This record gives sequence, structure tokens and C-alpha cells, in this order.
Amino acid sequence: MDEALIFSQNFLDAIEAARIRQGRSHSDIARAAFPTQKDPVGTYRKLRNSGRTVKLADAYRLAQAVQLDFSSLCWQVSQAMQAPGTAPAPGR
Repeated sequence: MDEALIFSQNFLDAIEAARIRQGRSHSDIARAAFPTQKDPVGTYRKLRNSGRTVKLADAYRLAQAVQLDFSSLCWQVSQAMQAPGTAPAPGR
């Protein structure tokens, strides 16, 4: 699997973990990340379920929606991927 795709999936997993820790719904995160979209919930669902890489702007918006520093989150995901014995994220 392409390393960029694995990074995207791990990034979305980190967003999901933050959402759960905060006790927030998918809809809440979607509306916070994509407020100008006609269907923010549908936009977020497509992003989560697409199995494709995440656009930089969308990744930034999602990090902001869960109140995480974008650059720190990217670094954490990258470091986790480099850790010995770390398995790639399962496919979507």
C-alpha cells in the first residue's frame, strides 16, 4: 500500500480518536471542519470512507475541528508509522 495512503488513514484514525476522547459526534466534527459545504456531514463521510489520500486543506480543517495542532498531529502520525513493529493501518 502507498505510504501516503497509509499516512492519510492513520491521520483520520487520529482524528477519530480525538473525536471520541472529546465525546463529540461525527456530525459535530463535520460541521466544525466543513462549515461552508452544502452537506458537511456527507463531505466528512466521503472523506472517511473513500480510501484515498486526504487533501492538505481538509486535514488542516479536521485537526482544527478536534482542537489539535495540525503540525504536531502530522508529526505524531509520522513518528508512529516509523516505530518498530508498527503495523500499517487496516484498509478502509
